[in-house]
Amino acid sequence: MKLSSKYFDEIRSKKIEKEHIRNCESLGCTESGEYIAKSKKGKVNYYCIEHIRLHNKNYNFFSDMSEDEIIDFQVSSMTGHRPTWKMSSNINSGQKDHYESNPYSKFEDPFGFFEEEKSKSNSKNKNSINQALDQLGLKGKPSKKEIRIKFKELVKTLHPDINGNDKNNEEKLKLVINAYNKLKTSGLC
Repeated sequence: MKLSSKYFDEIRSKKIEKEHIRNCESLGCTESGEYIAKSKKGKVNYYCIEHIRLHNKNYNFFSDMSEDEIIDFQVSSMTGHRPTWKMSSNINSGQKDHYESNPYSKFEDPFGFFEEEKSKSNSKNKNSINQALDQLGLKGKPSKKEIRIKFKELVKTLHPDINGNDKNNEEKLKLVINAYNKLKTSGLC
């Protein structure tokens, strides 16, 4: 297409000047009021560019709010006013079985059909935790710190770099790591 074409010139539209519809509502100003400023109460004012800038500069969004509402707004604005949840590397730690954590559950078992299954799962879980503690060489109810210290100690002694690739120690190390992971998922460490 040629830029000097008669068709190209006909496409162009002429810039239409805006009519002076409203005057600026600021006292003593005769400029056109092209810009809208709405108040919190819904009142609409029309200002020129200079006065709308002044209005925006002096506008206080928090003027009708209490101090607590302002703080809540500021905290909420950090996440874009969206709900958030805490994140964790081990989500299941510290959580109990549904029946234990929610005594007012909508699920009722008036005839006790599921009591046997519940007790089986609890006994299996307790047995596996006791086995994991035995693998680490711990007795009773050790603290999280004691479990971590014992685990680190066993890993250092059973690691293949220290033992020169001894297969028995590698198998023991796998069992120790699995036991520690079991304790971690159960929330004990």
